[in-house]
Amino acid sequence: MKKTVLFLFLTFFCMTTFAQKHAVTGVVSSAEDGTPIPFASVVVKGTTIGTSTDFDGNYSIELGEDDIIVFSMVGFSTQEFKVGTQEVINVIMVTDNMGLDEVVVIGYGVQKKSSVTGSISSVKAEDIQKMPIQRAEQALQGQVSGVQVTMDSGQPGANLSVNIRGIGTTGNSQPLYIIDGNPVGDISYLASSDIGSMEVLKDASASAIYGARGANGVVIITTKQGTQGAAKLSYDGYYGIQNAWRQMDVLNAQDYAMIINESLLNAGKNSSSPDWIQDSEIAGIGSGTDWQDQIFRKNAPIQSHTLSLNGGTDKILYSTALSYFSQDGIVSEDKSSYERVNFRVKGDYTSYDKKLKVGTSMVYSHYTSQGVDPNNVYNSPLARAINIDPIAVVKNENGEFGRPIRNMQEIVNPVAGMYYLNDEYKTDKIVGNLYAEYKVVDHVKVKTSLGIDYAYQWHDVYTPIYELSTITKNDKTMVSKTMNNWYSTNWETTINYNNTFGEHEIDVIAGTTAMTSNYENLSGSGSELIIGGLDYAYIDNVGNIESKSSGGTFDSNSLLSLFGRANYSFKDRYMASITVRRDGSSRFGPNDRYAVFPSISTGWIMSEEDFLKDKLGPVTFVKIRASWGQNGNENIGNFRYLSSIANNHNYNFNAGTVVNGSSPSKIANPDLKWETSEQTDIGLDIRLGSYFYMNLDYYDKRTKDLLIDAPIPGYVGNSAPTVNGGTVQNKGFEALLGYNGNSNDFSYGGTLNFSMNKNEMLKINNDEGIIYGNVNIGPSGMKNLTIAKEGEPIGYFWGWETNGIYQNQAQIDASGAHQPSATPGDLIYVDQNKDGKMDDADRINLGDPHPDFTLGLNLNFAYRNFDLSMFWYGVFGNQIVDATRRYDLPNANYQTSVLDRWTGEGSTNSTPKVSWSDNNNNQGNFSDYMVEDADYLRLKNLQIGYSLPKSVLDKLHIEKFRIYVSGDNLLTFTEYSGLEPEIGNNGNVFYTGIDQGIYPQARVFSIGANITF
Repeated sequence: MKKTVLFLFLTFFCMTTFAQKHAVTGVVSSAEDGTPIPFASVVVKGTTIGTSTDFDGNYSIELGEDDIIVFSMVGFSTQEFKVGTQEVINVIMVTDNMGLDEVVVIGYGVQKKSSVTGSISSVKAEDIQKMPIQRAEQALQGQVSGVQVTMDSGQPGANLSVNIRGIGTTGNSQPLYIIDGNPVGDISYLASSDIGSMEVLKDASASAIYGARGANGVVIITTKQGTQGAAKLSYDGYYGIQNAWRQMDVLNAQDYAMIINESLLNAGKNSSSPDWIQDSEIAGIGSGTDWQDQIFRKNAPIQSHTLSLNGGTDKILYSTALSYFSQDGIVSEDKSSYERVNFRVKGDYTSYDKKLKVGTSMVYSHYTSQGVDPNNVYNSPLARAINIDPIAVVKNENGEFGRPIRNMQEIVNPVAGMYYLNDEYKTDKIVGNLYAEYKVVDHVKVKTSLGIDYAYQWHDVYTPIYELSTITKNDKTMVSKTMNNWYSTNWETTINYNNTFGEHEIDVIAGTTAMTSNYENLSGSGSELIIGGLDYAYIDNVGNIESKSSGGTFDSNSLLSLFGRANYSFKDRYMASITVRRDGSSRFGPNDRYAVFPSISTGWIMSEEDFLKDKLGPVTFVKIRASWGQNGNENIGNFRYLSSIANNHNYNFNAGTVVNGSSPSKIANPDLKWETSEQTDIGLDIRLGSYFYMNLDYYDKRTKDLLIDAPIPGYVGNSAPTVNGGTVQNKGFEALLGYNGNSNDFSYGGTLNFSMNKNEMLKINNDEGIIYGNVNIGPSGMKNLTIAKEGEPIGYFWGWETNGIYQNQAQIDASGAHQPSATPGDLIYVDQNKDGKMDDADRINLGDPHPDFTLGLNLNFAYRNFDLSMFWYGVFGNQIVDATRRYDLPNANYQTSVLDRWTGEGSTNSTPKVSWSDNNNNQGNFSDYMVEDADYLRLKNLQIGYSLPKSVLDKLHIEKFRIYVSGDNLLTFTEYSGLEPEIGNNGNVFYTGIDQGIYPQARVFSIGANITF
């Protein structure tokens, strides 16, 4: 009887409990940016009953009214809810103090941070917001270990050089950029306020899914997307002023006259020389003209404003933004500027049965830029300001522009040079992506997407009549118009299978890509305008009909790919990933048009092992990663494997008949193939509770079959063929350390990243074992400043070593046979091979433009409603060539260091004497006298903010109101004497670190606000 009663009671209890259960659904999203959180754990408290969210953050589970549901995710604070009668529970998860991302975006998908086996780093929107940056690439500088970001110049709209784990090619070393799934060649159009996250795929296993385009690394950018809930209107903006942070120390008028006259005396000339500066020429002018002060603009404005609207339901999410950015340059009042207007829209729709999802993202950008030459010793305004004599005046008494007191060739009045400059670019760009995803059956999804990248650009140049020197002049008005048109399409289709079998989880994706890129160009020019002036600079206004000319080009390339990846996880403890991609590119010869790029990676979460759990002390998470893979590089331009035909080759037959003909211009190479980058990576991830984390990586990357132009004899008559001709190695160590903590109302945190890289050419397939960079400046001794050579880094400085100053004639007689023109006070050049001659055989490695290591330090503090952040960035172990002086012009101005020159025996052993003739080529030979250490540590940004308290916000019906003041480039510690120690290469690695009068970065003070209604 008792057993029967017990049985009936248990049966009733179970039936009652079952009857109380009901379905609960919802969406789990991030409080930071509203994005869905996939793979979040949804578990009934005290049990193992649960599920996880799908890719879009959705979940569904059967629960009882008395159950407590627990939501957890790595990197987020755990949240609990009493179920009750609720049928929908939407959860907004807040990042915990670790500062780690719960998921990262990988190629064609996302993955839990804890399950990632490759080397991937992330930058989130809140990190970008702390720095009022001008270009999206700046968000990576000092924020991601293993990534070096260098501004090519400080001119508004200037490019940046981005190198991931060193320079692996003598060609284009920029990474591949993917925006919302669409590959783009340029991200200058993108507003930083539109970025939701940036992921950097650094090792081969992470980037192998992009095959032929992944050798230089991949940067995946996800724009902000809509969030569930009522529409939210936000404003983010700032306004600031910019000024030069330093000026070069050059001679004033009095010291300049003294040095020039002394150089004439040392050359055997006297006051009767026409180059002698007479006392009457400097009488009453004091220090003379400060040319840098004349060209640097004071308080140049910079501003950015963004209005965004975000919202949605469980079916529709939308996000749209309108932004405006403008920056005036610190050089010139109106000839150096950048202005951009952006409109972005992004939307996603999910069907009621949640099987179909469609969406789109689109950015339209219109930007206008005009600029001066940012780094050219002949024509840039800063090079002219540094070299022109300080005795000359900006304008004469009659109002005309002043000229140098003696002829200085291209070195003319820099203010006048900018006045006559009229050069403007206008660009309209659309980047968009449309996709559809369908759940075929459980665990299987098919997705197809079509992306476009379209840009239309006008380049207008108007040149008036002017005469600034005997060679820098123009005797007739001229106009030039150029239209550039880029358009590409990218069609991708993938099928994805994801499932869990007990403690096994597998995620497999396969897909195909078909991409085409096209470029068209149309240009026209003419001279002698009927009506002069910039407003009338049109081809139809050209008066000289004979001067009219036009031209145009077309270029195209395509890529066809198949790819697949399988990710496997066992017990969320043992992970493995295999990727294979096969690419075919029209850029390579018919004999090697296709290539396969494989990768494999593994991971082991040691801290989950029972035998270690209780033995790690404060360490709560330890993961070891290892990977190997291959990537390709196809970025060499189009049709390089063909023997192209060039026209306009005129030939004069007898009787003076000139015939226009065509001929081959390049030697063909049908065996041209990919550069292949092979990389091994070993990583370690450690966390201590919720306050400290550390990521360590060691890598060895070797790029073989470098794409170069082979040297050929001149008698061949054609340009050299492009061949596969070398191997380069980059190996290094990366570390990221993070810490967060709080005490009552005070919270604090920071990250430190460290990157060390060694670059070395292992093999060059020619007799010399050298690739010449063709960097030539000034006189004959300043040729091939940089080269690549076996056993040395790419683009190192190649010149003559010096060993002090000849103090007397006896010293010259004893050791100066290789310098027959030397006199006391001249530099001593080292005869490396002791052959009594001074030639290229004596040139050595004078320095490396690439740093030994870089540091990035981010610190954050908050007390109640106040917050403070600072960002320090340091570069160490590299050198710079100071090529700012026109060494071929004896009357060019000097830096003030010349005041410590040699003036007699024992006076100095570092700075040579000045000499107008300079027979020893102290100023003309490229030597270590012109190379300086380029180490610097810079306070890139300091920001102090205040947020209105919630009590005030509620009264104003505002969700967020924060104001802040910010400063950029406030402090710079460097021994370099030039205007800027951060010098990129503008797309040519051989120009890295060569200062020819660089346009410096500005020091900026700004005030801004972040408001959400």
